[in-house]
Amino acid sequence: MSTLEHSTRRQIPPAEPIMTLSLDTVGPATVITVSGEVDMSNAHLITDLTEHAIGRLPARLVLDLSSVTFFSAHGISALLRTQNTAAHAQVQLILRDAAPCVITILAATGTLTNLCPGRGHRPGAQTARPVAQVPRVSALPGV
Repeated sequence: MSTLEHSTRRQIPPAEPIMTLSLDTVGPATVITVSGEVDMSNAHLITDLTEHAIGRLPARLVLDLSSVTFFSAHGISALLRTQNTAAHAQVQLILRDAAPCVITILAATGTLTNLCPGRGHRPGAQTARPVAQVPRVSALPGV
């Protein structure tokens, strides 16, 4: 190793993960707990783990989303894929204690009632509200 190579090498400490997943079995249910940020860099890991868990054919797959701090559109995609995989395997999918950031984006995109039936209709359910009502205006005069 040359002197230049030796002088430029540094030990970089490992970064804290932005998302962690844990898998537990509780009776007939498999519980996956998601913590941290769910974004384009890691949402596929949720899909991978849920597909693995569904392959074991539990009666229920519970996704605990209470510790999620950020949730992107890639997270929605992962949940919808998980829902589809679970339905095909006849495994009941339950989203448990979704964090406010998850509820907000699911409500804003119209997927809340699909993933959490009844959630958008109960009094007190957190849903996104429109920022403003904008009247429809035609770009062509007289139309």
